[in-house]
Amino acid sequence: MKKYLSVGDLAHTFGLDVQTLHYYDSIRLFQPEIREEKTRYRKYRFDQIYQLASIRYLRKMGYSLDNIQEYLDTRNPDNTLALLGKRSEELQRQWERLIRINNAIQRKIQFVNQQRSHLDLDSVEVQWFPERYYIPIGSEEILYLEDSFYFYPTIAFYEGDLKYFGAYLYAPVDEQNEQENAVDPHNASVIEAGQYLVGYHKGPYETIQQTIQSMRGTHEDLLLGERVINFNIIDQFLERNRANYITQIQIPVIKDNDRLEE
Repeated sequence: MKKYLSVGDLAHTFGLDVQTLHYYDSIRLFQPEIREEKTRYRKYRFDQIYQLASIRYLRKMGYSLDNIQEYLDTRNPDNTLALLGKRSEELQRQWERLIRINNAIQRKIQFVNQQRSHLDLDSVEVQWFPERYYIPIGSEEILYLEDSFYFYPTIAFYEGDLKYFGAYLYAPVDEQNEQENAVDPHNASVIEAGQYLVGYHKGPYETIQQTIQSMRGTHEDLLLGERVINFNIIDQFLERNRANYITQIQIPVIKDNDRLEE
């Protein structure tokens, strides 16, 4: 057994770059026992591998180098177990957040693929939809502050002069019957079930009102609601050319008895 190990020996043993060990030395986190000033040759005692193993262990758990120094300086069973418990709680929260993000990403992938599979940009027709759910976001001023905007399909609601946004909680076809049970009613809002006039807009969002007016004009036989719901299918996260954005437009069809109730 070697009494001393070189920087190269340690780097090879732990799968590290030599530069990493030099950096640990420079910040006094892990320093060699022997240092020759002229040659800058470093030697580590063999038993120093246990300290480096502790550092590697903490790095794998996500500790910063500053936190690692504190951890090493206060090591005893009680402190260590308390710190490990705290770190476990932090990792659990991070894991839960990553799982939520991954679920949202998977649903967006399925939503876009499902929409693209039967995309007909020239069609304008009445379709029936069950209740659908979304996370309210609010106005454009706060849109980019919300994590849900970045991971879920985006919905834009136009109602008179109002424009507000939501994150669509898309449910794949095989889950749609169970969607209501999977949604937290405290965080979600409902898009009412019913018939909608459905068409598509291709191009930048600034010109979408023209498509909406065209849809209304070609179906004057229908009594249509004021609110318009736009589902972003191909958006800025998927396509760099704004001319290729694709948005599905849905305008609720109002029945005569609905109008009387109003």
